[in-house]
Parts: sequence; C-alpha cells; structure tokens
Amino acid sequence: MRENRINLDTIDVPLSWFDKVIEWLLISLLAFMPLAFGAVEAWSEEVVIALAAAISVCFLLKLIFEENTRMIWSWAYVPVALFILIAVFQLIPLPTGAVSLVSPGTAAVKKELLGDLPNSAALLKSMTLSFYPNATKHNLRLVLAVVAVFFVVVNVYRRPEQIKRLLAAIAIIGGSIAMLALAQDLFGNGKIYWLIPTGHGQAYSGTFVNHSHYGQFINLSIGAALGLVMVKVHEAFTRKKVTPPVVFEYLSSPAAKVIWLLVAMIIIGAATVFVSLSRGGMVSMLIAAGFTTLVLSSRQSLKGRSWIMALMALGAFICVLYIGFDAVYDRLATIRELHEYKGRWQIVKDISVAWARFPVLGTGLVPTKWFTRCSTAQP
Repeated sequence: MRENRINLDTIDVPLSWFDKVIEWLLISLLAFMPLAFGAVEAWSEEVVIALAAAISVCFLLKLIFEENTRMIWSWAYVPVALFILIAVFQLIPLPTGAVSLVSPGTAAVKKELLGDLPNSAALLKSMTLSFYPNATKHNLRLVLAVVAVFFVVVNVYRRPEQIKRLLAAIAIIGGSIAMLALAQDLFGNGKIYWLIPTGHGQAYSGTFVNHSHYGQFINLSIGAALGLVMVKVHEAFTRKKVTPPVVFEYLSSPAAKVIWLLVAMIIIGAATVFVSLSRGGMVSMLIAAGFTTLVLSSRQSLKGRSWIMALMALGAFICVLYIGFDAVYDRLATIRELHEYKGRWQIVKDISVAWARFPVLGTGLVPTKWFTRCSTAQP
C-alpha cells in the first residue's frame, strides 16, 4: 500500500467511470441520511447499508479492472480496525473460565443475573462479552458500513478538485437542511416537512426529531463549508497583501459569489442550531468557532483571515435576534442551573463505574440503558 498522500501524477488524469459512480453514490448517501430523519429507523438504516455496499462494490471493481489502482495506507485505519476487532471479539461465545480471566466483571454480573434460572448451568457454560449480542450485531453492521465508506473515500478522493466537490456537496446538503429548519421555525406547524409529528409538538430541528442530532449534523456541515471558504480565500489572496480595500474589492466581484453562498449557509446553519435549543450544539459550536479563530490568528499562512469568522458571527447573531433571541437566551441561562444536569451527571457517574468494572473489553455495542444497568449491578 502507498502512503496517504496526494499523487501528483494522477491529478491531471481524468476520473474513471468507477470514480464518478462512487462520487454520485456517496453524495446520494450523504443527502439521504439527513432527509430520512437522520437514518435512525430500521428502513433507513437498511438503505444506508445498501448504499455503503454499492460504494464498496464499485471500489472493488475499480481495483480489479483498473491496473493502476492501488490501496492507500493511512494510520487512521489502526484505531478503526482495533475498534472493529474488539466488537467482533465481544460476540464470540467463550468458556466462562476464559471470560473470568479477560473480563471478571462480565462473568460476575452474568452469573448474578442468570444464576437463579432453572437452566443456569447450561446458560453459564459459555458466554459472550456483550450483554446484548443482538444490539451489538446491529450496531456493528452500521459501524462496518461507515468504515467501508471511510476506506473508499480515503482511497478514491486523491485530487484537490474531488475534495473540494465533496466539501461543496456537504455544504449544500447542510445548507438545504438548515433552510428547511429555518422555514419550519418561521412558518411551521410543529411537524417535520409539515406532515410528520415529532411527538413533542415542535419541529425546531429541521428533519431531525432530536435537536442534539441536528446540532451535530449542522456543526459538521459548517465545518465543511468553512473549510471550502478557506480554500477559496487562500486561492484568491495567495501572494497578495490582505488589506481592507483588497478584501472589499474581491468580495464585491462576481468571483466571490461562491464564498457569499457558503457564508450564508454557515450563518443560517449557526442560527438554526441556536434556535433548535440544543445546548450541546450551541456550546460545541462556540468552542469550535473560538478554536478556529485562534488558529486563523496564530498561523502565519492564515493571518488576515480572522475577519471571516467575525463576519459570520455577526450574521448569525442578527439572524438569531430576528428568529427568537429570548428563547435562546433562556435556554443558555439554564447552563448555570446545576439541577438541570442531574440526569447527565448520573450518566457520567455510571460510566465511571462501568469503566472500572469493564475497563478494556467493554460490554458490547449495546443501548445506554443496558450499559447503565450492568454498571450498577451488585456482584
């Protein structure tokens, strides 16, 4: 395998048919997931797995039929492979004695939970490290689908133009969902797409039922849009002294139209994250914005670009003022009220207990309620 770097010899080589199909399938996958409420239901998960499989098959055919295609090595594969190996190992039935050696906490909890059953001797003859193998298998399938897409992207997206198209696609998809969220905020009837009830009478999170999921999605989309903005600005101001007249002249030119559209997407997306009232989404976005501004100010190659962050922050603030500043302020004010975090602090405490009892191999890719129940069981 080659190292993970752009091959300059292939930049001018036209994209193959396989590359184009993979690109369209990937964009379709990225567009489908947010439109299908975040792909959290069984039918949408199956579509995600099918599209990931189609992308993988196209890449395998590319390896077979294109002689110059080689797999790219990346150190990012190592933690991903370790995670998958641990999840697979959690599904393998092992003798109880072996489980007692590698994960004493797992053996102790399972003996306590199953010891009173009539057929406990047969049940405890062997066991898996996962407390809920069906859920572990389900989640492992989704992880494998995501990993397959990641592997293909690392190997196929080797040209700067491809990477910029991918960033643009993510920005367009995120911007479209943000525009829908804005429309639902201003003219909605409390339902997603004006048709699908959310169960709590509000639809402030675009196509997502959970506002935290929406905040994560938009923050990632903003990151892609901001990355593309930086690329465009770098291309426009390379070997130029960045002064206010030069910046104004560029921003008023037709060449800056793409940047204005990306900035509009970022502003609307940031505003809708605040209006969704996701405290995690708001705080994480503010931290990311502060860190990004710090990087822009400190790196020599990026100096003079901080005005971009100031412009977008001002636009987002104006947008929030218009849509619903009072609700956002009241929501952020609850951060100071510690009783609002009782449930989440309990989760942290449960995780610390579980980490002590299952430190290396875990309890499987299982729902949180199972994880908490097993962590608090008395041996």
